[in-house]
Amino acid sequence: MPLDVDGLALLKAIMAAPDAFPDIVGEAARAARALVIRQLKAKTLTLSGLRRMYECLGHEVFTLVADDLTEAEARTLVARFDPRHPDGMTAPPHWLRRQIVVLAGGAEPCAGGKTVRTPRPSAPAAAPVVRAIGSPAFTARWDGQDHDPPPRKDKSKAKGKA
Repeated sequence: MPLDVDGLALLKAIMAAPDAFPDIVGEAARAARALVIRQLKAKTLTLSGLRRMYECLGHEVFTLVADDLTEAEARTLVARFDPRHPDGMTAPPHWLRRQIVVLAGGAEPCAGGKTVRTPRPSAPAAAPVVRAIGSPAFTARWDGQDHDPPPRKDKSKAKGKA
């Protein structure tokens, strides 16, 4: 059975002595940021867990990580940690990211009331579609007479005979 290496211990060692790993310091920083974002997106993360992450990372680092969140990720986090906030579903992305930092910093979520649900926009009433069956050509009645013009004589056949 192979032994598994403690990844956190490796990351600590790399970050503690970056001069020993000059070629991978940037990659280690990207990996650490990706791990923090993955933890933020974890479904099991609670508000107390978010606040613990904030305490461990500090305000500046946590804010930089929150700035890397996409709009959808930030909206999901605000909806999970502050579902009753009236601006949660309509706010711009920068407000959502700031709200995550504020909640992590110790602010309480909006209290009271029901969860705000934004009504789904209804589809605009479409103009009635004109169907071929309803057109005058399909409603015409046969009067017993042929109203088509007589066939034209083909000029190419007339030239060949002359």
